[in-house]
Amino acid sequence: MNSVSNLYGKNIWQSLLMCISISMFSQPVLGQISIKDRYWQYKGEPVLFVSGSGHGHNPFIDHQMTTTNDGRDVSTEAEVIAHMDEMVGVGGNYLRCVLNPGMAHGIQGFRFCAKSGDKDDLNTMTGAFWSRLELFISEAKKRNVVVQLEIWDRFDLIDGSWQSWPVSPFNPKNNINYTSEQSGLNTSYGSFNQHPFLKGVPGHPDYESASASKKAQYDVVRGFQEKFIDKLISITFKYDNVLYCMNNETHEHPAWGKYWIKYIRNKADSRGKKILLTDMFLHITEDKVRNIYNSDAYDYVDISQVNGNAPGEDHWSRVKGMIDAAREVNKLLHMTKMYGADTAPGKWEGNTDNVIGEMWRGLIAGVACARFHRPPWGLGLTVQAKSCIAAVRKIESKVKFWNVEPRRDLLKNRETDEAYLAAKPGQAYILYFTTGGSGSVGLDLTDHANKDFDLCWVDIGSGKWGAKDTVSGGSTVTINRPGSGHWAAAIVR
Repeated sequence: MNSVSNLYGKNIWQSLLMCISISMFSQPVLGQISIKDRYWQYKGEPVLFVSGSGHGHNPFIDHQMTTTNDGRDVSTEAEVIAHMDEMVGVGGNYLRCVLNPGMAHGIQGFRFCAKSGDKDDLNTMTGAFWSRLELFISEAKKRNVVVQLEIWDRFDLIDGSWQSWPVSPFNPKNNINYTSEQSGLNTSYGSFNQHPFLKGVPGHPDYESASASKKAQYDVVRGFQEKFIDKLISITFKYDNVLYCMNNETHEHPAWGKYWIKYIRNKADSRGKKILLTDMFLHITEDKVRNIYNSDAYDYVDISQVNGNAPGEDHWSRVKGMIDAAREVNKLLHMTKMYGADTAPGKWEGNTDNVIGEMWRGLIAGVACARFHRPPWGLGLTVQAKSCIAAVRKIESKVKFWNVEPRRDLLKNRETDEAYLAAKPGQAYILYFTTGGSGSVGLDLTDHANKDFDLCWVDIGSGKWGAKDTVSGGSTVTINRPGSGHWAAAIVR
């Protein structure tokens, strides 16, 4: 009887342990990054992503950008970490990383696959590329920095100024895995337009309309693309500070990015891991926000390409229009790249004043992330960029951007592109002055009689606090910019 009881009790405990184990490993492991309404959350708290970086596309390898090296210079591990610390030191908490495996492997010496004789073997994904990437993500996590990975990049697939495709392991002349005939890939591409590498996925119109032999070529290449992704997520799924963007400035049919979104999401789901994914299109419009991003495939919207070529009030109109469109489809807006610097080689990027305006207009409108693009096309992590980031954090210490809404209608006697306002009327206001106009506007406080407000200025040019004052409600109050340059004010009950 005792032996039967013991056996029965033992079986109960085994069953209980099995149930507990199944429960533990079948429950979704919630990522530390999440979305609440139109802002990010990290570790359960609302957070605004602001940053800049002077490194190139893949800052886990690239060194400081110049007008001549085009991202080929390589940082040591210590330099990567020091650059991260410099950004964190002024309030930055977000990094963008375009993988560019062709350049990393063939030009910078960071292999992502094994070597077989004098050629590459795509069957074995290994090398310094992966160990450096993991170092980068792990060091970012220690500092509460979120990393957006952009997986595919059209510039990595052409001869061009980077000369990535001629040395890429995906180029059929460089690997033992397929020939041009087997893969449909040429050994040279002067343009990414019509590049087969970006088309060979089910759902893409070119794949669906292809002959059986062409589909077979697409399938060969996609098999090795999937091996690359599998290796990538074997690293990144260990961390909860990673966002996934399928492309940098893609010009391709959305089906290309959607395939990879579904592929990665399915892998995450099978592991009980929650991740957030999107795609970045070369051209972004309100209609695109409404009609393309209105899909469960995308968790958030990257509107980087609204920046640079739309200065001043035009920039505000476009960003505000996209904010409104994003609310219709319940999506958060993200600006990974803000273009503009006095050193920018092209006219369309705009100057330093323009890109500082891009950041503040975007934040006032309600974007959840604003990052300065790398030099020479953006401010990167220059003195001006660091001052601007520090100024954002000072304003945020008084008024959280997610607690206010765009309310330009409350500004009176405002000149074009002179000032912008976000507010929770009667409670809190964020007022931003550009360098334009007379520097004087009226703030409508008519409905808030017998209420006093503290007004705290921040000099965006220096990132330091300015003067403090008190204003009273019950009328339209004239507010004058304290000096020349960009200024912001937190006005709090």
